[in-house]
Amino acid sequence: MAMCERQCQNSKELIAHLKSHIVEGHVVTCPVRGCTNTFRVKSSFTAHMSRKHREFSDSSIGDLYRESACQSSSVPTTSDDFVPLISKPAAQSITDEDNMEMPPEFCDLFLRNVLLFYLKLQGQFLLPASTIQYIVKEMQNIHELGQTYSLGKLASLLKDDTSLSEEDINKVCESVKSYDLFSACHTGPLRTVHSRAQTFKKAFNYVEPKKIFLGRDENRKDRFAYYVPLRETLRCLLESDLWQKSEEPSTEPPADVLCDISDSKLFKSNDFFGQNPSCLKLVLYQDAFEVVNPLGSARTKHKVLAVYASVANLPLHVRSDTDHMSLVLLCREKDFKEFGHANVFSELLADLKELEDSGIVASDETRVKGTLFCIAGDNLGSHCIGGFTENFSSSKYFCRYCLITKSEFQGADPNLCGPERTKENYNSAVDRLQIDNTPDIEGVKFSNKPISVWGGGGGGQGAKFYD
Repeated sequence: MAMCERQCQNSKELIAHLKSHIVEGHVVTCPVRGCTNTFRVKSSFTAHMSRKHREFSDSSIGDLYRESACQSSSVPTTSDDFVPLISKPAAQSITDEDNMEMPPEFCDLFLRNVLLFYLKLQGQFLLPASTIQYIVKEMQNIHELGQTYSLGKLASLLKDDTSLSEEDINKVCESVKSYDLFSACHTGPLRTVHSRAQTFKKAFNYVEPKKIFLGRDENRKDRFAYYVPLRETLRCLLESDLWQKSEEPSTEPPADVLCDISDSKLFKSNDFFGQNPSCLKLVLYQDAFEVVNPLGSARTKHKVLAVYASVANLPLHVRSDTDHMSLVLLCREKDFKEFGHANVFSELLADLKELEDSGIVASDETRVKGTLFCIAGDNLGSHCIGGFTENFSSSKYFCRYCLITKSEFQGADPNLCGPERTKENYNSAVDRLQIDNTPDIEGVKFSNKPISVWGGGGGGQGAKFYD
């Protein structure tokens, strides 16, 4: 037979011998004439033969195995019976140099584009893995049907228009099929959900999330937050084409025109940005969302707190695109409230501190520092992060920017602002909280020092905190 020197006496013996090759780790092509399915799992091969070829006999053996597989077969092989089959399974690595003579970079480019297609289905269009697996299987089946027709037509044309022997025609068709990148991908690295996930990790910059142990809840069950290391994410960004393009010089705007967050007085007065003008300026966005609950977010049973990061150094049109925001942290909101800010944000704070002190070593050996520019979020999330009261309906002090009271706000001009919050009156409220037994002092309910940032937020809903 084609895979070894073994000669089988009948179709039953051939099937048993092919199964032994599968157990050894080889990829086996279906022995039935006209069927080009390949198998690397014994149970899949057995099920295929039982469902599709129950009447399989000696006369049904394809040309790949016919030469020596069944000596008792008396059915001659004619040109009408010709079905081109591959001598090397296409499930080998797509960049296997023994099987692929074309440039490896082209093979990698093809695989990368197919991977991006399936990754977009999974990550952007949120298709389940089972649905994507069905798409992969059906696309491969359709491709094989078209390929079988094309190779059969090629064999017929070669026979009619050339003087090639049947053996040479077989070799031509085998060679054409062995160079099929689509089959090589879909019967190799993309054949299963697991193999696709592993290929995604190898082909793209993948940062493994870390589990942060928060403690045990009231049921003595371990609770965790999941943190995607920020410094590793930024290192991948520095090595990307997107970052190289963002470093291209741009025209300076007029001095009296505010075009970007870096034009603000607060940014220009910050010592760190003054000493490190090319540093990374991070914008964190946090919000809570409800999952697997048709009743919506008000139920809060499965509410998850998410933190995302974007880099203000990127061009404006890229920075505002959600595709360029990176996930930083996920935690159940219930666990966030129970175990506290310091536990949940511990890893993130350590990375931010190291980013300020040591920076990141880029691929060109340059060291790039960075720091947190601002935290963006809605009112509820920003008050939660900043340590302000989250009760907007009955709390006396409801604003995180000023000390206006609710009665003053409702009884006067709605545009009226109270005394501005400062570091001094914020710290004074924190000190009084430690003495007075009250839920909050002037709208401050606990110190935000473990997660303090220097500046005020993004858009109209930014968080303004004080350290």
